[in-house]
Amino acid sequence: MNENTSLPQELKEAKIAYYNALLYARFQAGFLGRVSHEIRSPLGSLMSIHQLIVNDLCESPEEEKEFIAEAYNYAKKLMDMLDELIEVSKLEAGRFELELILLNCLDFVTFVKNKMKVQAANRNVILNIAQIDPQLLVLGDRQKLAQVFFYWLEVAIDLCELGTITLSADAVAPENQTRLTIELPFKSSEFNEPSQFHELPFEEVKGMDSFPQLSNGTKITLAQSLVRLMGGQFKVSNGTEKTTCLEIFLPNSETV
Repeated sequence: MNENTSLPQELKEAKIAYYNALLYARFQAGFLGRVSHEIRSPLGSLMSIHQLIVNDLCESPEEEKEFIAEAYNYAKKLMDMLDELIEVSKLEAGRFELELILLNCLDFVTFVKNKMKVQAANRNVILNIAQIDPQLLVLGDRQKLAQVFFYWLEVAIDLCELGTITLSADAVAPENQTRLTIELPFKSSEFNEPSQFHELPFEEVKGMDSFPQLSNGTKITLAQSLVRLMGGQFKVSNGTEKTTCLEIFLPNSETV
């Protein structure tokens, strides 16, 4: 009887595990293509604006100086983006070590909310914190775990123009683990991106209207990698018919 009762739950868990493996494989498979596109396109913009300067097409020395300053700031932003990719690569190669410490979950989630609330408000999205045990701890690298949340919240805010995103944490089985949850106001099927990346030829890129940034797919891949490097697991599941739960499972003890 017990076996029959547990079968639906086991099937549900197997379905979730399959979906997460498929999601991870899809984003991993497209990682190189995404990164290549995200680097090549901004470089094309830089080449375009430098071409104006080299060919003396600026209308005045002031305009030329303005273009040079614009190109510098753009290149700096591109360098910051590359640093994020390189840092995760070095962690995976074992060249850097994570600083794993016990973090107070309520303090950590509050810190994340305060950092992201303005960006969320700009898209009419509310960040909410569910009730969290003030004594609950989680073992992780504070900076990298915060980056995981920033990546996911940036993706979520980009995908939903209004609604409420709820952050929470609790102790769950198996023992010695803490679950950090981000509940999103849309279905998991929203996590999708094209399998092909179409880059514009350099000559078609006319300017630098916006700074380069990592795509949603790259942010998701980096977030998954950082969670894994901290000894944790990541799961995406449907909370209700209209919500998605992103669950991060990490140890809550240094002895694990």
